[in-house]
Amino acid sequence: MSRTHEPNREKTFKSLWFLIFMISFCLGIMPVNIDNLLLNLPGTTKLGIGIYSVSYLLVVSVNLMAFGFYEDKITERKLRKKLFVITNLIWVIAYGLIPISPNFHFYLLFIIIGAIGFGAFIPIGYSIISDFYSPKERGKKYGSIHAGLILGTGVGIIVGGLLGNYAGPNGWRFAYAIGLIFGLLAVINFILKAIDPERGQGESELREFEENFIYDYRIDIERLGLLLSKKSVISILIYTLFSGIAVSTISSWGIFYLTLRFNGIYEELSATVLYLLTGVGILPGTILGGKIGDFLYRSGEIRGRIYLSVLGSISGIICLMIFYLLPISATNQLEITLSWIFFLIIGFLGYFLVSLSTGNVYAIFSEVCVPKARSTANALHQVMLNIGGIFGNVVLVSLIERDLSLLPYAMFLLLLFWLIGTSLWIIAYIYYPIESKYVRELMTERRKELEQNLN
Repeated sequence: MSRTHEPNREKTFKSLWFLIFMISFCLGIMPVNIDNLLLNLPGTTKLGIGIYSVSYLLVVSVNLMAFGFYEDKITERKLRKKLFVITNLIWVIAYGLIPISPNFHFYLLFIIIGAIGFGAFIPIGYSIISDFYSPKERGKKYGSIHAGLILGTGVGIIVGGLLGNYAGPNGWRFAYAIGLIFGLLAVINFILKAIDPERGQGESELREFEENFIYDYRIDIERLGLLLSKKSVISILIYTLFSGIAVSTISSWGIFYLTLRFNGIYEELSATVLYLLTGVGILPGTILGGKIGDFLYRSGEIRGRIYLSVLGSISGIICLMIFYLLPISATNQLEITLSWIFFLIIGFLGYFLVSLSTGNVYAIFSEVCVPKARSTANALHQVMLNIGGIFGNVVLVSLIERDLSLLPYAMFLLLLFWLIGTSLWIIAYIYYPIESKYVRELMTERRKELEQNLN
């Protein structure tokens, strides 16, 4: 890769990071304002909040599949950057209209419109990253993008919580207005600084091959079936479904649930602070997980990404079970302090460990799929996460609508599904080395074919 190209590549990546940060900032406003919406937005109910989560996840899933399926055609026609700008403007404008919502129905409508725009980010944005960076670097980059998502959610929770609690009954509306301003800045930044890489530019087999080339990578229904026939891919996708049952649901209801476990005048503030401080563990987890996975890959430990993901997931889920299900009981200041320290450590450790797999999952997809199949694989990953979230929200809401005291049992059930799903990594452990080797050999053969045809 040329030296002049390196700054453009990094500017593009940073602009993508800024965009995912702002998307997740806007998503982080709702979980900390459930009580405010129930009190101050006409028509809001606990069932309505569940419908919000399900509708958002469903719309995002449909759009992920659509953009993932047609991403190859979008790239071939040089429309990737233009379409990416348009779809990001859709969610920015939609979230910018939320502050004027007169009731929950309008609020839900704007959320659904925003989901249409967000649905394009992963299949298009992640395909840009895979075209820019080689397999040895992708784990770190995917981990960094996910860290931006988590950090943005955390900042959205902080800003949304502060404004929602201290800026009057309409404080949560001001938080969305801030999202509009900085969201527009993120889109403008992408327009000015991002470039659209050539397909397969980051492949080591093609790195020094400077001629333009055309190769039939298109994915139709038949080839989509071939993608799903990759056992390492399908096993991770099913695991993602199980993890989404817990992850997507807790992201919406976690603060509300923790608030019910605290007693006192500052229970919502305590719950928000504890949720944020423990959730920070995701940031080093995603970044270090990607870096460690890349290091293991470079050192020749082909199953290193699998080992790291499995051990991190199982141990992390157990820690989160303790964090969310162990009763909070304290009678004096010393016990309160010790309880906070314990829950902070166990929660932080849980989120840190489960996030070690994040960057490695996307890296595995990039290693067992040819370039034009990667956006579809990444889209399917998010779709499965969303489907799990839909199921999890339905389970949770169906229980708490009858009796709010059933919420702890719902949380246990969600985490148990996640723990059971980790067994599917065994399939990836067996087939990942075989399928990644096949793709490496295929890419080498394609380079030879291209060289022969041009010579």
